[in-house]
Amino acid sequence: MEGVQAMKNYKQPQNQILLIGEANEQTTAIRASVEVAGYHVVHAGTMKAAEVALEQADFGLIVVDCDTNNAMAEAISEFTQLLSPKTPTVGFTTSRSQTLVMKMVRSGAADVFCLPRDLGVVKERIQAVMSQNIVDKQETDKNNEIQRLYKEVHQAHEEAVEEIESLSHTLANGQCEQDQQMRIVAMAAEFRTLVSQELEVESMLRTSLEYLLHRLGPTNAAVYIREGDVGWGVGAYINYDRQGENYSEFLQTLGEQACSVVSQEKTLRVFTDGTSFTSWIDTDELNFEGNEVLSVGCFNGDRCMAVIVFFRSDLKRFSDESLKIVETISPLFGAQLGSILKIHRRAETTWPSESLDTEDDDWSFGNAA
Repeated sequence: MEGVQAMKNYKQPQNQILLIGEANEQTTAIRASVEVAGYHVVHAGTMKAAEVALEQADFGLIVVDCDTNNAMAEAISEFTQLLSPKTPTVGFTTSRSQTLVMKMVRSGAADVFCLPRDLGVVKERIQAVMSQNIVDKQETDKNNEIQRLYKEVHQAHEEAVEEIESLSHTLANGQCEQDQQMRIVAMAAEFRTLVSQELEVESMLRTSLEYLLHRLGPTNAAVYIREGDVGWGVGAYINYDRQGENYSEFLQTLGEQACSVVSQEKTLRVFTDGTSFTSWIDTDELNFEGNEVLSVGCFNGDRCMAVIVFFRSDLKRFSDESLKIVETISPLFGAQLGSILKIHRRAETTWPSESLDTEDDDWSFGNAA
C-alpha cells in the first residue's frame, strides 16, 4: 500500500506503470529496467491491491507476472481489461509455453516477455506498446469527434428539412450517403472485432467468408493465400451455383491464372461482364460468361497476403454498398492474416520445437491454412 500512497501525487499517467505480481527476482528485474528508463512503477502484490491502485490512479501500462499462476494471470489480464479497458496490458514469464502466450493474448495482453532472455529489450517493447496505445487513443478520439460532428450535422439537416422544404430532396440524398458511410464504418468495426478473436488461419477464413456471405448475399467465392514467395493455394471457397462442373479443377485454374495479376492491384476491380475479367487475366481456360466478377488483393502493408474473387450471375449484380463493404473489409482481412502468421512465426523462432506438437511445427502459409 506504500506504493499506492506514493502514486496519489503522481500526475503523469503515461509515465506510470502498474506492476502486478509477487515480489520476486523477476518483478524486481522488470521494475529496475523500466525505472531506469524514467517510468514510475507502482507494485501491487495481489489482485486486491491492483484493484485499489486502478481505482485511485490512471496508468499508462499494466505489467502482469504470468508465472504466479497461469489461471490467475489470465484472470488478472481479463480483470484489468474490465476495470481499465483503455490501458494496455503486457505479461512476463520465465516459461517458454506457447499455450500460455496464446491464452494471455486472447485475454487481452498486448505483448508477453520471456525472462531472462527478453530483459534487455523490455524497455523498448514497453515503449512500443505504450506508444501504440497513445496512437490508438488518438484514433479513438478522432472517431468519436467524427461521430459527434456527424450527429450535429444530422441534427442541422433535420432542422433544415423542416424550415426549407424545397431542399428536402437534396438533403435526403446527402443523408442516405452519410447513413451508408456510417453503416460501412459499423460493419468494419464489427468485422475487425470478429476476426481479431481468431488466431488460426483456418478459423479466420471461415469467419470472414461467413460474414461476407451474410453481407453480400449468395455468391461464388474463392480465397487464395500465399504459399512461399510466388505460389498461391486455395484457402477457402464457396460454390453457390457451379455444382455441374469440376469445381476443384476450376479453382486451381483460376488461382494459376488470376493470383499473379490480382495480387498486383491495390484496389477493388469490378467486371460487369465476366469475359472482360478473363481477358484481363489473359486466359481462355475459364468461363465467366453471364457473370459479374469482383477481384481484390488483401494487403498487409505492401505485401499481398490473399486474393479474393467473387462472382455470380449478372442478373443479380453486386450493389454499390456491397462494393464498399469489400473495399473496406479487404485491408482488414489482409492485416489480420498478417498478424496471425506473425504470431506463429514468432512462436516458431522463439520456442524450441520440442515444446510444440510435432504435427503443428510447420506454420508456413500453405500449412497454416
